[in-house]
Amino acid sequence: MTADMSILSRMTKRPSGGAKDVPVTSSRALRLAVARAADRSLNLTLTVGQVTEDLQSLDEMVANLPAQTSFLRLERAGVLVGLFGLDMQLRAAAIEMQTMGRVAQHVAVDRSQTGTDLMFATPLCEAVLSLLPHSTAGSDLEGWADGAMLAAPFDDARAVGLALSDADYRVMCVTVDLISDKRQGHVIIALPNHQPAAVITPEISADSTWDKRMRATVAEAPAALQAVLHKMQLPLGKVDGLQVGDILPLYGATVASVRLFAPDQVLVGTARLGQSGGMRAVRVQAPPEADLHDMPAPKRVKITAPV
Repeated sequence: MTADMSILSRMTKRPSGGAKDVPVTSSRALRLAVARAADRSLNLTLTVGQVTEDLQSLDEMVANLPAQTSFLRLERAGVLVGLFGLDMQLRAAAIEMQTMGRVAQHVAVDRSQTGTDLMFATPLCEAVLSLLPHSTAGSDLEGWADGAMLAAPFDDARAVGLALSDADYRVMCVTVDLISDKRQGHVIIALPNHQPAAVITPEISADSTWDKRMRATVAEAPAALQAVLHKMQLPLGKVDGLQVGDILPLYGATVASVRLFAPDQVLVGTARLGQSGGMRAVRVQAPPEADLHDMPAPKRVKITAPV
């Protein structure tokens, strides 16, 4: 007997270093909360299946809310902050457990929510909310549902969109098996995302060649200039009658009268008309110096007071 106890002691003894605790994930935390809440509030043993987690805007969340689901307000200190949803199957299961002591084998028929449905479903919802702070400790959901309390129901999904504030919501959806392979229920909890998005600041490295590369890139950019020697106004009839070889007098124009315009008709400089390689060309000229001169002194006006 002593030998048997010694063997059992060695088999059950933990390593001296101690095993590290497995980190709690948000999905596992929610599974535990829903399963324990159903057992404690309804004496209902259920299997928690899929858990989905999404970050959605208010419009996205409202657009994805399923039909035939009752939505209850979630408040903190009297302020509306989110919603708690139960589908028809879970509402019916809550009624069945509290009236018959068991879940019916057949699938409940979809119908609109009633006050009786919500009265029987409230214990389950409250139990989930009371267990969430403890079960989510150490997970990404820690603090997410703390202080959330059930309040009045929403009339429908449209009322949700009108009542909730525009924010980013963390939407958790839990699928449970009420009767294996026969009946499934869904729980939805949506509350504002309590974890700010991580801001990644890019590393900025000093680049001593940036100004040279920038200058080279800009220098390769195309630039269109329009050289104008002279502008005149002519009647449309005369312009229509112009032929090759006709001569137009350019009154007041000289070879130094060329002006350069950007595409937006902004004057950018002056030039001189000439030739280059047998073709007409212009030589850009330096801008003329400003003609500065003294302003005449103001005239003195003698003011005579009236007699």
